Amino acid sequence: MEAMLSPTAVTCVSALDKSRLESLIERSFSGEHALNAAASMVLRRLRTAATVVQPDDVPRDLVTMNSTVSLVDPASGERWEVTLAYPEDHDPEENSWSVLSPIGAALFGLRVGDSAPVQRDDLPQARWMVAAVPFQPEARGWLTM
Repeated sequence: MEAMLSPTAVTCVSALDKSRLESLIERSFSGEHALNAAASMVLRRLRTAATVVQPDDVPRDLVTMNSTVSLVDPASGERWEVTLAYPEDHDPEENSWSVLSPIGAALFGLRVGDSAPVQRDDLPQARWMVAAVPFQPEARGWLTM
């Protein structure tokens, strides 16, 4: 599965996500390793977010790290639930997608009602809309997850 990467304006980002992800990207792509498209998109979103908020101030409809996201394809009505993970927890068979994968990068920082073009192997390209964020660590008070 691949995502067509396009920049999406991010209204806000958690200070914890910003710190962890910038560090992760710097470590992963240091030296001779050029940024891939997904890492470049995440870094751009981190650096251009309108507001950086503390974890306990994160809007409950924001896709943050370790969030579970309910997606819907408005054209077909198909539903899909994925979890946004750190690279070490990437497991597509469990619908857990790394933030540095095309799918994860496309979803990071979106809010309920936003959409992103994502290509799944089993379906034609669709512009998946974030229908809900049924699990977000910050909403549960898990501010360091």
